[in-house]
Amino acid sequence: MEQMGSSRGLRSGHLVMLVVGLCLFVIGMHPAWAATVPAAGGGGAAASLAQIAKELAPAKPFFVTTDGKWIAPLMYIGSFALLANGLMHLDPERKKANEFGVGLITTIAGIMWWPFLIAMMVVQGLGPLTNLVTGLAGMYAFFFMALGFTQIFHVESRRQLGAVAIFIGWLTGVYAYFFLTTPAPTGGTWVYHFTIALVWFIAMNLAGLYMLKGWIKERVVGWVVSFAAIYTFAVPAVLWSMPPGHQGPF
Repeated sequence: MEQMGSSRGLRSGHLVMLVVGLCLFVIGMHPAWAATVPAAGGGGAAASLAQIAKELAPAKPFFVTTDGKWIAPLMYIGSFALLANGLMHLDPERKKANEFGVGLITTIAGIMWWPFLIAMMVVQGLGPLTNLVTGLAGMYAFFFMALGFTQIFHVESRRQLGAVAIFIGWLTGVYAYFFLTTPAPTGGTWVYHFTIALVWFIAMNLAGLYMLKGWIKERVVGWVVSFAAIYTFAVPAVLWSMPPGHQGPF
């Protein structure tokens, strides 16, 4: 009986040693462990296990968690300028609107965009999407500044700026096509981004036709621009300001 008990104890001990050996073998095969052993000289088990846990942790989507700090300020500033212009165009007689004041708001908004855009480009703040976003935003920053100056200095002939608005509108249409046909880096689609670009395609073409020939009624431009201020700037700004997991389609 004593021999049987001792043999069972030996078998159990061997089994435990085998399991421990297999665990150590598997851990040793992990690249994170291999990277820590030479540096720590085989010691520091706690640090090694922490490194392994870090390596095995699921990666957080870059675009979702870090773009808000770059994009949200731009969107808030843009929404202020757009809403000011939209409300002005809803008052064609300028009974309550002051074009000089709206021009100041629009110019300041365009100027304030550039520090964010330059910093974003320097550090590539949105990763592979940086150039895509800054290219689109840079066009609108330029347009805000140019439009604001024409309003401040009461430049009556805006035919050239109208042509620029239409050109930017069609370039935004290219972005809309990209968003519609390209998968998002975090999975899913760019549907909401596509609708934003589509609204701007329509708004810039209407604004351009209004400035070129007066073919579009000013109130129509006012309603479209006011809607764009809320739907394409204010709402995304609020969503991008939310913590990860609460950013809706972003």
